[in-house]
Amino acid sequence: MGIAWGLSMYSSAFAERNAELRTRGMAPIQARVALARNACRLVYRMLVTQEPFDEQAYRRRRLSRVR
Repeated sequence: MGIAWGLSMYSSAFAERNAELRTRGMAPIQARVALARNACRLVYRMLVTQEPFDEQAYRRRRLSRVR
């Protein structure tokens, strides 16, 4: 949960995601849980591929998904 808070404060891509989740009606704790889950999945992918975090690529991939 701490990493979700930190990312929402200091990473513009995660701050945008947090705002999006809050706009969709999530309570602050629900949005933080969703961000934490997303961060865990992202970190796992980074460990598997051994690639550094690319904020622009993250933003493009997230926005390219149709919901």
